[in-house]
Amino acid sequence: MNYKKIVLEKLCSMGFEPTLVGDIGYVFNYEEVNFLYMPDDDDDKFLRIAIPQMFEVTDENRIAVLEAMHETSLLLKYAKVNIMFESAVWALYEHRLVTSKGIEDLLEHVIQVLHATAMVFYKKINGDDIDIPGCDKTEESDDEDIEAKLEKLLENLEDNE
Repeated sequence: MNYKKIVLEKLCSMGFEPTLVGDIGYVFNYEEVNFLYMPDDDDDKFLRIAIPQMFEVTDENRIAVLEAMHETSLLLKYAKVNIMFESAVWALYEHRLVTSKGIEDLLEHVIQVLHATAMVFYKKINGDDIDIPGCDKTEESDDEDIEAKLEKLLENLEDNE
């Protein structure tokens, strides 16, 4: 099964226009944010989507960036916020595909989580407090609860802009 082809077809059917960028992957845009689908030629089942170069890291802001990354990671599940290439903050979502069923739902989830991750990171780097409504870090949540909380978070963030 060619998962790269399936993912690209699903992205297109969702209205995105993935464009090949060198040998790194395919860029597409959602809500004025560039996303990067990076297929792994050695592992067809490995799905990696990122928001590249979200924020420039300098010697002067490195501590603030690390704190914002840490706080973002505490608030959100699934996505990772990393410093890549020593000077840029990236948000990454990685997943192992086991079936082609439900890939469109998975892609919607990945894009929403990464978008929320970027918005939370930007709020944190600017010193704004963020709480996910109805989210108690001690309570167990299933994926539907998490999706609903992410949607509520995105709505709140967009309302505050």
